[in-house]
Amino acid sequence: MLSITEALEEVSRHAFRLPTLECPAIEAMGMALAEDVISPVESPAFDKAMMDGFALIAADTNSGNVNLEIVEEITAGNTASEAIEEGQAARIMTGAPLPPGADSVIMVEDTQIDSENVDRVQILQPVKQGSHVLKQGDLLAKGQVVIPTGTIIRPVEVGILADLAAGKALVHRRPTVAIICTGDELVGPGVEPGPGQIRNTNGPMLEAMAIEAGATVKQLGIVRDNRDELAQAIKEGLQADILLISGGMSVGVKDLGPALLAQQGVEKIFHKVKLKPGKPLWFGKQADTDIPTLVFGLPGNPASSLVCFHVFVRRALNELMGRSQISPFVSGFLLTRDFVNPGNRPVFFPAYASRKDGGGATIVPLNWKGSADIATLSQANALACFEANSQYEAGQFVSAVMT
Repeated sequence: MLSITEALEEVSRHAFRLPTLECPAIEAMGMALAEDVISPVESPAFDKAMMDGFALIAADTNSGNVNLEIVEEITAGNTASEAIEEGQAARIMTGAPLPPGADSVIMVEDTQIDSENVDRVQILQPVKQGSHVLKQGDLLAKGQVVIPTGTIIRPVEVGILADLAAGKALVHRRPTVAIICTGDELVGPGVEPGPGQIRNTNGPMLEAMAIEAGATVKQLGIVRDNRDELAQAIKEGLQADILLISGGMSVGVKDLGPALLAQQGVEKIFHKVKLKPGKPLWFGKQADTDIPTLVFGLPGNPASSLVCFHVFVRRALNELMGRSQISPFVSGFLLTRDFVNPGNRPVFFPAYASRKDGGGATIVPLNWKGSADIATLSQANALACFEANSQYEAGQFVSAVMT
């Protein structure tokens, strides 16, 4: 049985970068850049005013209160028609190019227009050279890496790409995830469960988590504990980048998954991980294909599936999309009540994490009744991580996986 760390290392080792594609940046939200974004130009492309006011020569103001001739008005998107000379100023708006000859801008609040001569402006205080001017190339140099490879595209990156790359992004394509839920006992959401039957909650939950993680999903539905039916579903599921099989992956009479996967060229990498819940996790990889499918056999219990997805499946999805720098674990949560884990496996326990006044983050384990208690899971926004055979006191710091 592997440790959590060993299992994560195996998942990363067998994952691979998906092929790249160029797409509009807005469609690449949440995806990772596959190449550096390099500035093709200097930014700004010209010296520009950072305030509404007057462009002038700072040396003209050294004596304090001076009166300058207003030669023109320059608005954003326009350029000066003439250079500024000694004793002159140009009315200028924020973002407009500085006229030739000028080296500074004074805010309009520090000036006064001569009421008897509107073509002149009174400068009420000395101006330091370079005031309120953004120099050409101060923000970006030509050839500078603006967004490095691997960066996750957020709204701010969409804006930068609009400026520097015509709104396009080269990214690793989104992974496809196929989902199979096995079991004679399962029924769909529109069917009233009969004796011994239960509704299929794992299928919709896994689909939602996969979409949230950035994948596109093909739901293959409920598959009965029938060899031919499951074999056909697996064959179809192996067309995806990741195949999730919920249930049917252990060693019971109706656990047909491992043998059928082997028949279709899927190599088992590991089975069982030392954690709770989620110990029965199965992981394999389709061999002898250009883009091999990663296969996760998830426990049929909803809580176990949720934990295994957030810890292991997300790692695989991030690797495929070039987001390998993302860890499932977040550290530094202050525990607000005592917790005891008497078992011999690390526990991922449903908890609620929040920010406290003045900064920092706290986490409180919920009153969870065990793997079948999905109602309490809905109140959690994190899985607090507790080591095996351990006792924690309020005030200690713990790690968590955000859900």
